Amino acid sequence: MRHTKRSSACGAAALGLALAGAVLTAPSAAAAADNYISFEHNAGSLIDTCYEWKGPAGIESKNYCQHDRPIGTSWKGFFPAEATGATVTVYWTGGSKPLYINEADKNRCFKLEGTLVSGIHVLDVNC
Repeated sequence: MRHTKRSSACGAAALGLALAGAVLTAPSAAAAADNYISFEHNAGSLIDTCYEWKGPAGIESKNYCQHDRPIGTSWKGFFPAEATGATVTVYWTGGSKPLYINEADKNRCFKLEGTLVSGIHVLDVNC
């Protein structure tokens, strides 16, 4: 009888460890189809944004760029539903800045400020 209780306790402990490991290795949440990355452009240069999506094999076919965004405009890039993150590179005349986004299950907003002389700044702001 004592041996059966010990085996049950060991089995329960092993199951608990296995479940805890599964939680720790679970993939990050995928995006909803309406989650986005937005930009408000107040900087002194035309801006390009290029999106490289993170997620399952084949998601790279959904990568794209938005070109020649003028000062005073705003735009969004929408996460593909299966995306788990993104690298968005913001390009301007003479420079660029990559943005690493590891949470695809919420909106992210950025503001572009500055000039080519003083420097272009990409600010992470509340949506």
